Amino acid sequence: MTIFCHRYRGAKLLKVLKTCHVAAFAAACFFASLAQASDLDAPREKVIAYTGYLPPLSINEAEKGITVELMELVAEEAGIDLEIRYAPWKRAQILAEKTSGSLLFALASTRERRSRFHYIAPLIYTESVFVTLERQINTAEEAKTAVRPIGVHLGSQRSRILKRHGVSNISEVATAEQLAAMLYAGRIDAWYTMRVRANYTAKTLGFDPKALVAGAPLSHGIQWLAANKDVSPEMRARYSAAVSKVWRNPRYWQIVDKYAE
Repeated sequence: MTIFCHRYRGAKLLKVLKTCHVAAFAAACFFASLAQASDLDAPREKVIAYTGYLPPLSINEAEKGITVELMELVAEEAGIDLEIRYAPWKRAQILAEKTSGSLLFALASTRERRSRFHYIAPLIYTESVFVTLERQINTAEEAKTAVRPIGVHLGSQRSRILKRHGVSNISEVATAEQLAAMLYAGRIDAWYTMRVRANYTAKTLGFDPKALVAGAPLSHGIQWLAANKDVSPEMRARYSAAVSKVWRNPRYWQIVDKYAE
């Protein structure tokens, strides 16, 4: 009888322990799910990113652009709520410099700009050429012989590149649309720009992009993601890791090819 009672009590205790264990596990799962739901419901950090009207890299709110769509992927990877604001390029740089915690993208690297911003990671690599309607221009020396000015984007790194090569007969213009119109109207002899930009803008304005004659690349560039100087090292690392993931995403080249066609 004594042995039976001990066995009975032991079996009962084991049953209680099992019940407690199941209950504890269920409670742990419940609170874990609450924590996960809390993380999902937690508001994502809002970040402002500035860019210019630089088709096809950044076009406008409706048409977006290559780097705009890439930045949307970066935002997904970084877990932030990104607000993209467009402005004329020089003003976009000023706004990014004055807006705490902000980003700036489709930015070439210069010593002066590196003193104003933290450069985080390259978004896309580009090449710049002289685009004409007649004779091909392959070098800066050939560009110096042009009768009419060489058109270039106002405030851009390309303007500095031409001046560094001694090309002084230049016309700095605010938008790609104006530059394309000036080229087709014969007001400039060449437009120094990215080949993909010239083709995209000509097609958008209804001109024949097949009429464009592109020279050999005079320079290669990198369009960067940069940040306001007060952005923390932790956030910069977070953005850099996100860009790295985007480069490996198959959607990256799908986006680039869509605008290059």
